Amino acid sequence: MKQFQMDDIVLYGINGVCRVSTIEKREQGSYYILTPVHKDRTKLFVPTNNELLVDRMRPMPTKQHVTACIHKALETEPKWISDTSTRKAHAKEVLTSGDEYDVLMLARSFHQHRTRVIDTGKKTTSSDNSILRSAMNHIRDEFSIALDIEPDEVDSFIGSQDTVQA
Repeated sequence: MKQFQMDDIVLYGINGVCRVSTIEKREQGSYYILTPVHKDRTKLFVPTNNELLVDRMRPMPTKQHVTACIHKALETEPKWISDTSTRKAHAKEVLTSGDEYDVLMLARSFHQHRTRVIDTGKKTTSSDNSILRSAMNHIRDEFSIALDIEPDEVDSFIGSQDTVQA
């Protein structure tokens, strides 16, 4: 089973980037106490002996990995899933897995779709908007730490990588 130390920065499922603020012994056993980096009022208690929950904790990706995912995503045309229930299920799976490339492709797909819909004078659905917002929040949260920039700088960083590709 994975082992983490105090002050490790980890990704924890849909909670995003967290710091292992402490490892606490309680009556019921030992717990990793995780504090989301961008929401420090929240505390998550992960039993150190619960393999399923500890497996959801993963080390932060490197700057090189994040940059490579951005470049790969910018070179790949996203695919739109037209069936609403299939699209929602796919989005949930991608956001839960947290794979950087897959989340980028999800965001690109929903962003491109939103642009096409708006260009026709229509509106996108609230669930599609919610999925796009979740994907973008995930990207900003994680990439800001990996790239050592502020969350509100992530979009422009990704945009600048698109011009590097050209």
